Amino acid sequence: MTSLTARAEAILTQAKKLDAFLEGHGLPYPSFDVDPLDGLPAEMQDLRSSLANASNDLRKLMRGAVMQTIDVAMSWTDAVPLQVIYHYKLASAVPLEGDASYDEISKFSGLEPNLCRRFIRASIGSNIFDEDVKTGRVFHTASSRALVTDKQLYDAVGFQLEEVAPAALKISKCWDTFGQDVAEQTKSAFSLENSTDLAIYDLFAVELERGRRFGSAMGFYTRGDSWDMRHLTAAYDWKASDFDYPGSLMVDVGGGHGQISYFLARETKHLKFLVQDLPKVVEVAKNQVPEDLKDRVEFAAHSFFERQPERDRAPVAFFLRFITHNWSDKYCIKILQALRSAMQPGSRILIYEYILENGPVKDLSTRYGFQADIIMCALYNALERRRVDFERLLEEADSRFELSAVRRPPGNTQICIVEIKWRG
Repeated sequence: MTSLTARAEAILTQAKKLDAFLEGHGLPYPSFDVDPLDGLPAEMQDLRSSLANASNDLRKLMRGAVMQTIDVAMSWTDAVPLQVIYHYKLASAVPLEGDASYDEISKFSGLEPNLCRRFIRASIGSNIFDEDVKTGRVFHTASSRALVTDKQLYDAVGFQLEEVAPAALKISKCWDTFGQDVAEQTKSAFSLENSTDLAIYDLFAVELERGRRFGSAMGFYTRGDSWDMRHLTAAYDWKASDFDYPGSLMVDVGGGHGQISYFLARETKHLKFLVQDLPKVVEVAKNQVPEDLKDRVEFAAHSFFERQPERDRAPVAFFLRFITHNWSDKYCIKILQALRSAMQPGSRILIYEYILENGPVKDLSTRYGFQADIIMCALYNALERRRVDFERLLEEADSRFELSAVRRPPGNTQICIVEIKWRG
């Protein structure tokens, strides 16, 4: 058993290291008014995560077993005030530098003054806004200010609170209605919540503002350190002689506008890239290829559920980035089987996405994969997978698929490369 003193001393040691870095680089100490930590280099981000994990463990211990459970059960009372702030644009009602009365916030937002007061004060407990106790005027903290200055953050908050959370509350009802083995995106908790037989992407294609918010929110979630493309090069040897050689080709399946292929093209010498996506995506992306990569990156319209065209020389790899986690096993099997026609013995599939640990994870910094798993369940009837889940999936798709490695880059990320080889 670790003593409270030992835990506090470990926190102190880490805090001193972070303070020293901030002081050495002329940066302010973290406060609820100023956040200097987002731009830290990778090694300091790891230290920051370790410090946050240790502090969170100590906080939970001090809350005690009963209150920790109650805290989780009542966490909605933190989320609902934030949804009100989002919906009525209360953060924009307060000057970035200065303050505002509740009457002024009400006049800007249309929300009655007493309701403004109640829900803003509820959020002040989460350090979103603050209030001068003498004047009763509201001013920004770093968190509430970011809701004004960071459009992607604002959209991510709205997406979570108005799309994901209401859908997630329908997960049990979804299972009771459609069965616990439901595999269709059109029979998800999200579709149940929205009273639609459309999958989320199809619905957002019709409801354009919701689709815009979704895209912006995804931009927010993919800009953090865990998503930095440096992890790709840290996890895999793209320059290996059996991979990057004259005439070698990698197919970027569902590769969107080709950003990953562009990045890897600049990390390799010979490897060429074929980016596949739906026709409307390719129609735009093919005209945006950087001049220096036009001889190495091409685009082609293709659905990953359809059989891959055969080629004289098989691609060295098919690359799937955050594809399979959007689909249930039923459809992932179809995606994998569609690749077989273009593979030869030794050909690879590289799947790049969250790979969950086989056991539970308690750290703040690494449990996002498990949180994402619940989101995938609510929105798509899909899941984040463990290594053992991929092994089972491959066996069901074709026993000639072999999971040869799960390559996890160093540092604070659960995003890995699953390397699959085709035995033919």
